[in-house]
Amino acid sequence: WLKMGWIATTNFIAKGARSKGKRVYHRVFGPSHQQWKWVKDMLNILIINQRLETSLARAKELQQYAEEIVFLAKKNSAYHDGLVESMLTSPEARQILYERLLPRYKDRHFHVSRVVNLWKYRQRDTTPMAVLEYVDRPGELRPANPVGAARKQHVAMEFLETRRSRRKHLSEVQRMLDKSSKKPPLDEAVLERLRFECSKYEGLETNQLVEIE
Repeated sequence: WLKMGWIATTNFIAKGARSKGKRVYHRVFGPSHQQWKWVKDMLNILIINQRLETSLARAKELQQYAEEIVFLAKKNSAYHDGLVESMLTSPEARQILYERLLPRYKDRHFHVSRVVNLWKYRQRDTTPMAVLEYVDRPGELRPANPVGAARKQHVAMEFLETRRSRRKHLSEVQRMLDKSSKKPPLDEAVLERLRFECSKYEGLETNQLVEIE
């Protein structure tokens, strides 16, 4: 008899992935040896050019490796360097990874790449196309959210502009002004204005922030 229900259906779908040692809903673009080859080749091109236009499905599959190789290179150990070596195919990509990408993403711990759907289709097979690129570089499609010192300056500027931004960034600014934390890279006049605005919210609950505005 046929089992029915959410659990039975999920187990049936996952059976093929488990039997092959792969995760559920794994995108298969060919045999395992061929798929790993194109992943390494495209990853090598992506690191060299910092931007790659391909099909949407391949861009989503390749993004996890684009994130992982930066994460592994940051570990700076012999074991993780060996994993990085196994994912690259050219010395040029290796040099760009360690000399450009690692210093650029020193403060960005994750989300170093993005997939942008181009909303157009390849003519020969109507495959949806997308762009996979690394962020924080000249010529990127749109600016990424700042991190590190630039993030603190961005939050302080927005916090002082509007009341909505003050409600949005209040907790983050309070952590920045905490005496136990490191002094933020801001002018003393800006810090005084931040302390004055934060003093208005002392002793208030979250649901009372709208009333004071």
